[in-house]
Amino acid sequence: MSAPPSKTELRDLMRKARAARDAGWVAATSRRIADRVTALPEFKRASVIGCFLSLPGEVDTRPILEAAWKAGKKVAMPARRDDGEYMPAWYSPDEPMTREAFGLLQPLNPHWAKPDRFDLMLIPGVAFARNGARLGHGRGYYDRMLARLAGRLDCRVGICFTAEVLPEIPVSETDVGMDAVVTEEALYRAS
Repeated sequence: MSAPPSKTELRDLMRKARAARDAGWVAATSRRIADRVTALPEFKRASVIGCFLSLPGEVDTRPILEAAWKAGKKVAMPARRDDGEYMPAWYSPDEPMTREAFGLLQPLNPHWAKPDRFDLMLIPGVAFARNGARLGHGRGYYDRMLARLAGRLDCRVGICFTAEVLPEIPVSETDVGMDAVVTEEALYRAS
């Protein structure tokens, strides 16, 4: 019996699959995921959400962001602070953007979001499990940000393609799990 793959091995495998995806397929499938996300009761009732701007090969979040603005929701996105950590900053469609060290787009002049609560936070990942376990890029930035927001965050939803849902993901004590995972085919609620 062989040992289960490590986080590093899973990341390598998932990154290779992501790099091989056709851009047209990513766009079309991302729209299906956006439809599922915007149909969630948590999205419909949210007034303040957190969302990310996608890296190449990730679920394109622009349709979700457009739906949020159209519905009058306040939107924040992760931005890198001077200390190198990430925290949510307010975001609007006309916001000037810059690319930070890891290639993420973020507001050029972040206005840090400090609401009493985030009703919904949409989270990227390299892979997820049906039980809400998340495999990030390995630097722990999202886990630390989510831990800092723990008392002010109602619902954490991972969004990914069906091929990025694995039967099991190794977790450590600092990993923050999701309340749900949404793909183009399914919604998985963590028990």
